[in-house]
Amino acid sequence: GVDPKKTTYFIQSQIPEIAEMTVLFLNLVTVARLKRNPTVKSEMKQKGFGENVPAGFLAYPVSQAADILFCKSNLIPVGDDQLPQIEQTNEIVHKFNSYYGPVFKTVEHLIPQNALESRLPGLDGKAKMSKSLGNAIFLADDSDTVKQKVMSAYTDPGHIRVEDPGKVEGNIVFSYLDMFHPDKAELAQLKADYIKGGLGDVILKN
Repeated sequence: GVDPKKTTYFIQSQIPEIAEMTVLFLNLVTVARLKRNPTVKSEMKQKGFGENVPAGFLAYPVSQAADILFCKSNLIPVGDDQLPQIEQTNEIVHKFNSYYGPVFKTVEHLIPQNALESRLPGLDGKAKMSKSLGNAIFLADDSDTVKQKVMSAYTDPGHIRVEDPGKVEGNIVFSYLDMFHPDKAELAQLKADYIKGGLGDVILKN
C-alpha cells in the first residue's frame, strides 16, 4: 500500500550520516536519562539485563532519534508505547538547537484513532508482537508457518474442555479476530458461543 512514486526507499546502513548523527546526539543525552525511558526500562526487564545492559541497547533511542531527524521528519507514526521515544527525540532537538541554532524542528506523533489498531499483541499474550521476543507472525511466513504459529497462540487457560465457558478478554485469538475478521456479526456470535461454552479453541484458531 506504499506508493513508490511518493515514498523514497533507502537502505539505512548505506546512509553513514545516520550513524554520525547518533554519535553527536549521544553527547547531548545522559545515561541517567536513557535509563528513565519507560520503553527501555520495560524491555530491559523483559530481557533480564539488570545492570548488565549493553550500551548499544541503552542508547538505541538516540539512534532512533537520528533515524527520525536525519531526513527532517515531522510526523511519526508510532504505537503508544513509543511516545517516550518522541519525547526523547524532542529533548535532543531542543538541546541541539540551543547549542547550534535552529537546525531541527520538533516532531509530532501519529497514533491510530482506534486503540486496537495501535498494537498487535504477541502470540504468547505477554507483550506486543515482537521479533526479539519470538512471539510474532512475519509477513514473509508461509501459510503452514502462520497456521503453526496461530495454533500455538495464547487463549484462555481456564478453557480446558470444549464445553467449559471461556473468556474473550485477554484471549489473543479474539484480539486477532477483532482486527482481521471481516464479518463482525459472525464474530459477535463466536464470542457469545465461547463465553457460553461449547466452542473449541481449535475452531477459533482455524
